[in-house]
Amino acid sequence: MNQIQPIDLHCHSTHSDGTLTPAALVALANQKGLAALALTDHDTVSGVAEACTAAQGLPLEVIPGVELAAAYPHPLTGEALEIHIVGLWIDPTEPDFAAAMTEFAQERAARNDAMLSALQRLGLPITAEDLSKAGGHGTITRAHYAQALQAKGLVASKKEAFQRYLGRGKPGYVSRKLPSFHRCIHLIQNTGGVAVLAHATLYGLSFPQIRALAITLKEAGLSGIEVRYSTFSSEETSFLTALAAELDLAPSGGSDYHGTIKPDIALGTGRGNLFVPSTFLPDLRARRS
Repeated sequence: MNQIQPIDLHCHSTHSDGTLTPAALVALANQKGLAALALTDHDTVSGVAEACTAAQGLPLEVIPGVELAAAYPHPLTGEALEIHIVGLWIDPTEPDFAAAMTEFAQERAARNDAMLSALQRLGLPITAEDLSKAGGHGTITRAHYAQALQAKGLVASKKEAFQRYLGRGKPGYVSRKLPSFHRCIHLIQNTGGVAVLAHATLYGLSFPQIRALAITLKEAGLSGIEVRYSTFSSEETSFLTALAAELDLAPSGGSDYHGTIKPDIALGTGRGNLFVPSTFLPDLRARRS
C-alpha cells in the first residue's frame, strides 16, 4: 500500500504576492517531503515554467496552476462579490487562456495605477518603485501596497494598512473589473485543467450561502472545492468535506503559502495542523477536462 503523503495545492511565488521564487518554493516543498505542489499565483502563470524546471529529477509533482479572481452576485445585495477559483493542471500555452492572462494583467495594471494615485492624493508618499521593492515584480496586489506602506513607516502593520487605506470602502481602495465565474471556469477547463473553489469560508457567506455558491459554480462546470485550508476550523472542514461529497466535487486543499508576507502560514502545514493528503490527487486528476 502506498504511504499517504502531504501535498499542497495552493501557494504563491514572487510572480504574484509571495516572497519565494518558484524554484525556491519547489526546493522547500521537496525539503518538506511533499508529494505534489501546485503553484497558483494570482491571475498569472508566468512562474510555472521555472517551477517545473526546478522539479526535474525530484520526487515531487509540480502541478501548473493559477488562482483567478471572479465575480459572483452577492446573495443579499446582488453586487459583485470577489471569489477565487484555483485552476490545476493548466496549460499556459492555450491561446484563449494566454490572451486572458494578458487582459487580466492589463486590468490589474490600470487598477494599480488608480490605487497608487488615490494613496498619493491622501498625502502618502508611495511610488511604483516602492511597490517593486516590496516584491511586486510580477502581479502587484494590495499586499504589496501594505508592505510598502509598512516599510515607509506610514502604518505599523499590514493589517493597519488594510484597515485604514486598502480594504473595501477605504480611501485607498479601488474596485477591480472582475471576469464572471462562468468565464474563469471555462478558461480553466479549456486548457484541460480542473476548476476548484478556493477558501469558500473567506467570503463572508453563511454555510447555506456557501452551499448555494457551490451548486451554482458546479452548474457552470466547477470540479472541486478546497476542504482543507490553513485557516479553516474543524467545523468548516467538516462542512466543506460533507458538501464536496454531497455535490460530487473533488476535495482539494492547500496552505495558501505566501512566505514572509504571511509568516504564520507554513508551506504544507499551514498554521501547524494542516494536512492535505495525496489521496486527493486521483479524484482531482480524473476531473481533468
